[in-house]
Amino acid sequence: MKKKLLALMTAGMLAASMTAPAMADDSTPLGAVGSLLGSTTATIVDVPEGILYHSLYNCPLKTTQYLVEAFGGGATGGARFDQLVVSSVIGIPVGFLWGIPYGAIRGGTHGMTSGWEKPFSTESYIVIEEN
Repeated sequence: MKKKLLALMTAGMLAASMTAPAMADDSTPLGAVGSLLGSTTATIVDVPEGILYHSLYNCPLKTTQYLVEAFGGGATGGARFDQLVVSSVIGIPVGFLWGIPYGAIRGGTHGMTSGWEKPFSTESYIVIEEN
């Protein structure tokens, strides 16, 4: 009986949390409790998302581009094949390793700040690339 009650309560909480972003409204402030809950849920979602985005895409790409420029290749695509190969061999693993802690920090700060300012909005659940 207790397991069924616990499963029902868990299912109810999951259903309510999935519809929470749709109920976000900027005209009615949720207060400090709503901002705290929005910040907490956004941080829980954004940390793994930031790790995946920065370790698999952003940091390896940027590291490879910086190395191509450092090895004498142009920023507009005037690099030779050997510069691209060496930059990729070094840049992709280094960018992957650097992207894990960088993505955790960026995802956490994005989740805390955007979740507090705009709780349960779609912007608080998506880690975007900043220029």
